[in-house]
Amino acid sequence: MLLGARLFIIFVYSIIGLSFWAVTVSLFFEYRDAEWFTMATFYSHLFIFFPIFGTVALFAFYWPSVVFLDMYWRYIPRGRLRFIAGFFVLAGLSWLVAQALTMGPTRSLFEIPPATLLADRGEPADCDGTAGPCVRLPILSGLKNVRRISQRRIGLSDLARNCSPDPLIESLEDKQPRRYCFVSTAPLATPILTSDIECCRAQRAYMAMSNISANAGRSMTSYVHTWTLPLKVFFLLTLLVISLLLALRRQRLEESYADHMGEIEKGVLIGAAAMLFFPVMNHAFLQSAAMLDVAGAHNSYRGPAPFFSFTFGAWALILVFFFYRRRDKEVEFLGRISGVIASAVAILKYDIIISVFVRYAGSGASPRDIGILFGVGLLLLAALRIRTPNEQFSGAARVFGAVVAAKVAGDALGAVAGDDTQQTDDMFAPNPGGDPNAR
Repeated sequence: MLLGARLFIIFVYSIIGLSFWAVTVSLFFEYRDAEWFTMATFYSHLFIFFPIFGTVALFAFYWPSVVFLDMYWRYIPRGRLRFIAGFFVLAGLSWLVAQALTMGPTRSLFEIPPATLLADRGEPADCDGTAGPCVRLPILSGLKNVRRISQRRIGLSDLARNCSPDPLIESLEDKQPRRYCFVSTAPLATPILTSDIECCRAQRAYMAMSNISANAGRSMTSYVHTWTLPLKVFFLLTLLVISLLLALRRQRLEESYADHMGEIEKGVLIGAAAMLFFPVMNHAFLQSAAMLDVAGAHNSYRGPAPFFSFTFGAWALILVFFFYRRRDKEVEFLGRISGVIASAVAILKYDIIISVFVRYAGSGASPRDIGILFGVGLLLLAALRIRTPNEQFSGAARVFGAVVAAKVAGDALGAVAGDDTQQTDDMFAPNPGGDPNAR
């Protein structure tokens, strides 16, 4: 194995890993007096997922990445040229995708300087929503309301507003249920309930002030996020490309790197387990974002979100086929059947899965819940150190690998199926445009 291949992967993955932590660290220091933890859990797909599970995935895909670089440098015809060209194409594509995600007009809450957030008094000034609905609550109050309600119940989807009714269907305002509005009323024991028209009006006012505040002066965390977003996109695209190459070059791997196949299989399995959290935390965030944003609004993230989920579903299904060798027919059959079952369950129960993640890994998460996620990440890292005979997984482990991969596929494909019902509008981009505070 070329030493240069190892050093190159260590260098690139170290930079990516630092970018994962940089945004969260910046958020902590800049917003430590302005609800930094509430902000972090609301955007958990950005501030929690990448530092924990993104880091795990980097470690897990280290050996697969080293082996592929070595293989292209030594065994693949014109491999060096292909690798260099592919690397720069992937880097350029990552930059373009990041730019597209940050071009929307809607800004994220963490783009607003903390001093501006703390100075905001709502409309009318000092309205707290206890005596009656405000035109809009202070920006931080709306964010804290999402957290409070998320901790009281499992899921928020039934509280989402329909601000863009179908013109082909009659809308009977007096027949529609009145719900709690996060941006205009206080979360009292017996809260004031409002109609969709009233709450949508308040959401638009909330969005407008969020955008005005962010455009007046951006926070340092916003700049850090913008600078590091291309690296996050590069990371996601790299996993997809490596997985595809694992499937296409399987025979070459077995011929030239038989001694490393166990490490590759183990890394892919654990990396898939870590990435399982991404589509679910992403859509949990979108569900929370719909409580503050005008449901049905379009932005630079909501549009491609189903594509992201579908891509991860396809990626996971590739892993299902990669996990098995042709001589393991019985294990392969059992694993794929288990994977189909796992996918079906994930799709049918996807709304419940998202709701649970909203409570325990999203806007409703407590410090203890985040600690548990860190613990899961540490267990996955520890699993990378476990060695089995000849570095090969047993049949049971491969079945588990299929179930894990299929679960990722089910989660992602379920997200596509349930995207319309989620009615959310944000993204992991800093300003992608979907949720005034959803960024």
